[in-house]
Amino acid sequence: MGSRSAGAGLLLGLAFPGVATPQPTMLSPAYAAAVERYVAGDREGALAGVAAIAERELREQVEALRSLGKRARACTACAASVAWQQAPLRAALMLHTDAALDGSRDRTSARTQESLAIELAALMKDDPERGPFARRWYATMAGLAQAGNRWSEALDWVERGLDAFPGSADLLLVLGAIEETYGAEVTPRWFEEIMDPNPRQAQANLARAQELRGHLQKALRALRDAVAAMPSLHEARLRLGRVAWRLGDTDEARAALSEVLAASTLRETVFLAHLFLGRIHEDADRLDEATRSYEAAVALQPRCQSARFALSHLLWRRGDAAGARRGVEVALQAAGETQQRDPFWRYPWGSGVGASERLEALRQEASP
Repeated sequence: MGSRSAGAGLLLGLAFPGVATPQPTMLSPAYAAAVERYVAGDREGALAGVAAIAERELREQVEALRSLGKRARACTACAASVAWQQAPLRAALMLHTDAALDGSRDRTSARTQESLAIELAALMKDDPERGPFARRWYATMAGLAQAGNRWSEALDWVERGLDAFPGSADLLLVLGAIEETYGAEVTPRWFEEIMDPNPRQAQANLARAQELRGHLQKALRALRDAVAAMPSLHEARLRLGRVAWRLGDTDEARAALSEVLAASTLRETVFLAHLFLGRIHEDADRLDEATRSYEAAVALQPRCQSARFALSHLLWRRGDAAGARRGVEVALQAAGETQQRDPFWRYPWGSGVGASERLEALRQEASP
């Protein structure tokens, strides 16, 4: 396995010439071998190896790594410090992650593997070199849950990440996107829409609307914090504008979306900013401004249905029935085509979009 196996080997208590060696932290040969296989790219062999180890022994391995990290932080050039720096923690984290995601495992075993992965990520949070990897891991796990419609689980993952990395702009963006989707049934006219002639039903509608509005308010706070932490994170500003619109604050919404248009160069982000700004103008009966916004979105993504449908609806409102019909016909021609997926249809999925690809990137990084 060459030099790629060195990190796991060091964990077995190798001495370092010229360095005072404290009491070594030993990992079991079976666990070290499983991690070595993962580092070498033999994921199936690594999963088989870790599956054969009892839960008690697995937890002892994590505890050994925690002990090694504690000793490494107490010195700068001792054997423990060198071993800690060379320990393949990324591979161990991804090994337990893959074991947790393995569909052939029973729920109890999967939860055990997941808890071990969470413990390993916690060990990495204060490490300058490994911390960013752990932060991306939390965001990716939240994205996988979101992609699978497991919204509560997605929130749990991002909240774990924020506990480890308070103020992380990337994680705040993920949180904001999840909370936004939770509360997306609320519109700027939410109060009028919940009214019902039946008092009991009206009360139930009001309670539901208040619950959804609470999610939007959480999204707003998270996205404001994300923008403050990283002003160049244009997706956070885009979502901030959309959430502010849902909550009825059109001034903040217009300001946020205008800033996106002034600063972002990402085609999909600019497309959505035009589309969302067009809706704000349309709501306010600024039909000329709305037309220009929708036309700008169409120009950026000619084959995306959302902008063409929005423009068609606006033409119908302005009395141009023939133009509206032509717009719908053109939009329908793109139905079923996958060459240019509409960013608006993917928008509600937030970090779920591309989560599998990000997971694979973490795997590759853990076993170079």
